[in-house]
Amino acid sequence: MWRLPTQWWHEAWSGLSDGRFVTLGVHPDDSGGYVRELVWLSEGDAIVDPVAHLPVEAFADDEPFLIALPDGACAIIAGPSELWVHRDAGSDPVRVPIGDAELLATVAPHPRLQGGCAVSDDSTFAVVLSHGVLTQERRFVADLAIDTERLSATWTSEPRALRPDDFPRDRFGEDAFDDDGELAVSLTASLRTGGRLMICSEGSDLGSMNRYGSDFFTVASVAPDGAVAERRWEESGWKRQPGKHGIHGRFTADGEHAILTPNFGTGAWKGQQRVLRLSDGQLLAPRFPRGRSKASILDRSGERWWIEHEGELLAVDEITLADV
Repeated sequence: MWRLPTQWWHEAWSGLSDGRFVTLGVHPDDSGGYVRELVWLSEGDAIVDPVAHLPVEAFADDEPFLIALPDGACAIIAGPSELWVHRDAGSDPVRVPIGDAELLATVAPHPRLQGGCAVSDDSTFAVVLSHGVLTQERRFVADLAIDTERLSATWTSEPRALRPDDFPRDRFGEDAFDDDGELAVSLTASLRTGGRLMICSEGSDLGSMNRYGSDFFTVASVAPDGAVAERRWEESGWKRQPGKHGIHGRFTADGEHAILTPNFGTGAWKGQQRVLRLSDGQLLAPRFPRGRSKASILDRSGERWWIEHEGELLAVDEITLADV
């Protein structure tokens, strides 16, 4: 169990292959500034590493992007041309240049690292990238291969997007309005497993989600050209319903589930999380242990669920998942 520092802001987090959990965040320090820290959590221990090699900057072009590596280490992608490997708690981070960063320049404006998550069962990650100017509009992925033994990293693909016509876009919810903006859909989380790619798309206009809500949410397998190969779960038509609707999705570190977190308290879920079992597309409602009913799921690694409850991060061995 570990209590979050006052005004802690989660930048990214992930379960690790050995069952531990890491979270990267920022909080105020005693000098009136801000400090960034990487926290390693096991079932009964917490080790806090300062991340002084990545200074906290307001309105930075790229935000640190955290990924869990297959060997139990983690890496923080600092920008298109460098990442830092953290092999274990308390170890010195190692800077690794990223090769072929010019591949990202094939998209204009130049895409940025601005949130999202990427999970992989091998050493290649489909890293989520934002639009560039519209930093909230995460709509690309580019493949990044990391060799922790040789301490090398390389972009192996140009940024690619999904096919807008494969998704139930309905930005305004009225037939009288034409979609006269750029045709695009979001791509906010990725999972590479068994050589295939799964994604979460949170709608076609992320920039206005908090104000107006979203039009759809999709978890799907996609082909290399961005076409939807299989829809695992999808909800749409929200702009034609009362209230605002939207879901934030991320894949668990074990590659077996997607965690779906409503952005609003409207709809049948009443703001409560759901867990999507990827093997069969079954939507499940989590039931937490006694005294933890207001917890939220962060991730799952090994046989351990990592949750946040009233400002504390902790591990639980079992969460009941009930059919919806």
